[in-house]
Amino acid sequence: MSLPFTNAHIHIFNSDCAPDRFLRILPVPLVRRAPGIIKGIIDSKIGRGIIHGMFKAWYGKASDKRGEVDKYVAFLDAGTDATQLEVFQTALAAGKTFDPAIRIVGLTLNMDHMDSQPSKRQISFITQLDEIKDIKRYYPTNFFPFLGIDPRQAGGLDLVKWAKPYFESGVATNEGKVFPYFSGIKLYPALGFFPFDPRLEELYRYAEENHLPVMTHCTRVGSQYIGDQIESLIPDQPAMIDMAGNPAIATAKTSIEKRIKDYKDPSRQWIKNSKIGDNDLACDLFGHPENYIPILEKFPNLRLCLAHMGGSNEVIKSIDSKSKLDQIRKVDQLSWFEHIQNMMRKYPNLYTDVSYTLSDFYDTNGKVFTSTFAFLNTPVDPADPTKGKFGDRVLFGTDFFMTEQERREPELYATTKANLSTWWDILGRVNTQKYLMQPI
Repeated sequence: MSLPFTNAHIHIFNSDCAPDRFLRILPVPLVRRAPGIIKGIIDSKIGRGIIHGMFKAWYGKASDKRGEVDKYVAFLDAGTDATQLEVFQTALAAGKTFDPAIRIVGLTLNMDHMDSQPSKRQISFITQLDEIKDIKRYYPTNFFPFLGIDPRQAGGLDLVKWAKPYFESGVATNEGKVFPYFSGIKLYPALGFFPFDPRLEELYRYAEENHLPVMTHCTRVGSQYIGDQIESLIPDQPAMIDMAGNPAIATAKTSIEKRIKDYKDPSRQWIKNSKIGDNDLACDLFGHPENYIPILEKFPNLRLCLAHMGGSNEVIKSIDSKSKLDQIRKVDQLSWFEHIQNMMRKYPNLYTDVSYTLSDFYDTNGKVFTSTFAFLNTPVDPADPTKGKFGDRVLFGTDFFMTEQERREPELYATTKANLSTWWDILGRVNTQKYLMQPI
C-alpha cells in the first residue's frame, strides 16, 4: 500500500478559542491599545471592512503598517466566521485535490495562559479539545490532531495523568483499526514558557516511551504572550531539565543565561513589562533552538520537529532594521536556521518542516526557495553518506490557516509540488510517516 500524502502542520482553531486581547500579537500600537474592541469589530464581516478602511485612512495607501494589518485581517477571515470543523474541512478539501487519502495534522494551541488578564468571550482549552475529538470521530483516517501543552496548566506526573486519556482512547473504524484521538504533542513556547521547563520532563518521558512525536513553533514571529507581566516569566536563571555531568546541557545553559542577560541589558530593555503587551523581542527567548538541547540530550529517542526551519528571515539571515533584526544579530550571531542545521547534524531524531516558510519561496528574489532547496540536498555528514541528506528529515506542512494572509492553501501545495518535485513524495509521504509512525 502506498503511503498517503500528509500535511504535517496546520491550525484549525477559530476566533472563539483566542483570548479577548489576542490581536495584541499584531505589532501595531493602535491595535495593542484597544485589542478587545478591534477583535469585537473584526468578528463580523462588516467590521473587517471597517478595519480595512480605518487603517487605509490612518496609515495611508502605501504604508507597510496598513499592509501588515490587511494581511492579518485576511487570515482572520478564515477563523472568525467558521467552526473548527469548517476550518478543517476547508483544509481537507484543498489537500484532497492532491491525494484523496490526505492526512492532516491539526495543531491545537492552549491559549488559556497567553494573557495576564482573564478573557470573557474565550472558550476554554478543554472545550477546544472536545470539538477536536468530534472532528476526529468524523474523519478518523484523515485527521491527526496534536495536543497543545503548556506547563502552567499542570506539571510532572499530574500533566501526564491529564494528557493520557487523549492519547490512550480513540476511534475505531469499520475495518477494525483504532486511531487515538490525538497523535502527538504541540508546543508553542512563545505563549510564555521555556520548553526545557522541568514541569514538562515527565511528559517528554511519556512521549518517548509511547512513540509520540512533538511539534514545536520555532520562529521569531507568530503568536506570543500578550500580557503585561513578561518580566516574571523570564528569570535570570530559569529552571531547566538537566543531567548531572552532561557537557552539552551545561554549555546550552550557559548560552541561554547569557542570552537572557544580553536581552535584559539596560541599553536594550528588550524584556520589560508593557501595558500594551509589547513583548515581541522578549518572547524570542522562549522559542530559541538552543532551548531544546536539554530535551534532546535527555530523551534521545524523542522525535522532535522544530517547525518552519526557524523562519524565512532566519533562512536567508536577513537584516531588517525595522524589526530590530540588525540589533538581534549582534546578540545571536548564528541564525535560528543555522542552529537547527547544527543540531540536526548531532541529533538523528530531530526534524524540521517547511510550513509557512514555503509561502515566502518567491519573495526576496527567490532567496528563501534557493536556500531551502540547497538545504534539502546537503548531506548531513559529507564523510558519512549513510546519514543521508537534511531533506530526509524535513516535513511537508503549510501552516494553514496562518498562511491565508500570504497565499491560498491549494497554491502552497501546487507551488511545492512543481518546484520541489524530486522531494515532494519524500517530504509529504516518507518523512511524515517516519515522524508520525501512524498505521496506514
